[in-house]
Amino acid sequence: MALNAQELTESKLLVKDGILNLTPQEREILINQVLVQTSSQASHVPWSDALDVQTKEKLKQQNIAIFRRYIELENARDYENMEKLFHPTDFCSKTYFGNDPISPKAHTRMLKGLFRAFPDWFMVINEIMVADEDGVVGLITGRGTQYEEFFGRPPADHQIAIPTLHYIRVRDGLIVEHRHINPFEDIFRAQVMAPLTQDIQAVRAQQGYDSGMAQRALAEAMAAGTPEERLTELRATVEAGRRQCQVLLKGTLRRCTMPSAPGDIYCPHHQHHGYGIDGIE
Repeated sequence: MALNAQELTESKLLVKDGILNLTPQEREILINQVLVQTSSQASHVPWSDALDVQTKEKLKQQNIAIFRRYIELENARDYENMEKLFHPTDFCSKTYFGNDPISPKAHTRMLKGLFRAFPDWFMVINEIMVADEDGVVGLITGRGTQYEEFFGRPPADHQIAIPTLHYIRVRDGLIVEHRHINPFEDIFRAQVMAPLTQDIQAVRAQQGYDSGMAQRALAEAMAAGTPEERLTELRATVEAGRRQCQVLLKGTLRRCTMPSAPGDIYCPHHQHHGYGIDGIE
């Protein structure tokens, strides 16, 4: 985060003949603050720009910390605290569940299924590739030994190491979106379903249902003044996506297409069985 004038002075970065060891951003902020204190030019100082830069940097560092914390909790299998990192109603886990929000518990249940097959799975953050006030992308290496059948693959007697990219989007200090390059997916096998859509990964997760497109179609129809009676079917399609069972099928790692039970996030079968519990499809 950029330092203010007082902090720069206290850290003895100011010297008689100039300013040393400052980034251009810190130098500009310092000069602006001096002008505010000593000159009538203060009214022309871009205060909002300076404050915005500082705020963005603060949010960026906060998001990096949240990213690191998420990986730390996943490695520790601390599901309770992990769920607290996610927005309770607006969290999307797009790699596995698609574009519709899910309960944080659905995401941790999915991880329990993964760690049942790979009990020693451990991830290391190799590099923060990109970070800003909205989110973080990190290069991660995951390592583990497969002890149970997973994604149609039989157990193996050796440890694997897989590089992948993880992304989180943060709002008000909570993760509202998580996605990553699925390291277990065979890209050629996945092409059995290659939907014509922008977010192929999310649509595959929902077994071909493009909830994002359905929601956009409904919003555009409403904006165009379409009569309510003609929106019924489109509303039902959007609602069906939102009510889709929040469990992955073990054999495909795709989301169950059955509707969730009233007041629940799982269909009747997956309330008691399925990935993350007993592995029964």
